[in-house]
Amino acid sequence: MAVFEGTIYADSLKMMTSLTVTLPTGKAGGPEGEMPVLYLLHGLSDNHSAWLRRSRVDHYAEQAGFAVVMPEVQRSFYCDMAYGQRYYTYIAEELPALCRQMFRFSEKREDNFIAGLSMGGYGALKTAFRHPEAYAGAASFSGAVDIRSRLEAGRMDPQEVFGISGGKLEEEDDLFPLAARAAAGGNCPPLYITCGKSDFMYDDHQRFRKHLEAVGAAHTYEEWPGGHDWDFWDESIRRAFEFFTVTRAAAQTPA
Repeated sequence: MAVFEGTIYADSLKMMTSLTVTLPTGKAGGPEGEMPVLYLLHGLSDNHSAWLRRSRVDHYAEQAGFAVVMPEVQRSFYCDMAYGQRYYTYIAEELPALCRQMFRFSEKREDNFIAGLSMGGYGALKTAFRHPEAYAGAASFSGAVDIRSRLEAGRMDPQEVFGISGGKLEEEDDLFPLAARAAAGGNCPPLYITCGKSDFMYDDHQRFRKHLEAVGAAHTYEEWPGGHDWDFWDESIRRAFEFFTVTRAAAQTPA
């Protein structure tokens, strides 16, 4: 596994930002850029290095033959912030284009995936719902799937919320209407969602599961004993690579 860690300049952010990329050994992108790539997003208190430091993602990615891109977004909730940087635009539009230039990654839908934990799970699902044509699969581990209920219950820092969203949740940042819209469009990517049985967002996931079922969004949900922690997320990313490998093979099979 080759690991690249450094900084790049992002026009959407108007500044340099950190980035970690892993490539499976001996599997560079060919003329068609056929290497599958996973954009893997960090949580609220983490940064671009967390996945590599705290999990075995490099080992799982090597086995699956995936490249992994791990960007930095601060505490932005993967939003174009009301008082801050345009992190959603960076993740959804600029970063994939930059990585295709630098590493010759494929633009094909069946080669692109996105996932994340906690805040990053929210960011992964939001990006996949808003750009379903770009991803063959998306995964969320202990994701912040029901932002509205947490806002209404006062479970988020009001000052931070104001800086991110101006104090209100727009439909474009709410996973519930986004999931309905993506499902109605008929091209919502297959979803893999996990939550530990003792996670403080367990109830949020039960509401979100019912919503996905109601709107007809194809998804696989798994839960097992565990909390909001790296032991759970390490097992989640291992299983996610299995899910993405099967999903990619199905996407490559002619109809």
